[in-house]
Amino acid sequence: MDIQKIAQIIKQNGGNLYLVGGAIRDELIGKKLYDKDYCVTGISKENFKKLFPKAKILGKSFEVFEIEHNQFALARKEIKKGIGHKEFEIQTSEDITIEEDLARRDITINAIAKNVLTRRNNRSV
Repeated sequence: MDIQKIAQIIKQNGGNLYLVGGAIRDELIGKKLYDKDYCVTGISKENFKKLFPKAKILGKSFEVFEIEHNQFALARKEIKKGIGHKEFEIQTSEDITIEEDLARRDITINAIAKNVLTRRNNRSV
């Protein structure tokens, strides 16, 4: 399924689809995109499963959906629960914005997203 079609289905159901992370870096420097990761806002995991029943579910700590070698993660927040980089709680919700998702990312280049339909960039503050 074409990524534009996926983005349109998500938009028609109240959400948005963003290209995120290293793919944005590669695009900015003119490098060919091989690894495309997407963030979905405004959609619950239950609704995503209904919209894309053939999506393969990956991930242990949080669900990542794979459709034709593209990975889609729902926007999420991470809440620190202990010491170190592994002790945190993950929250997903259709109410989490792209800016909130980007704010949790580790380095600046990973905190950039581009709306697939509008081609507008977002970044964390």
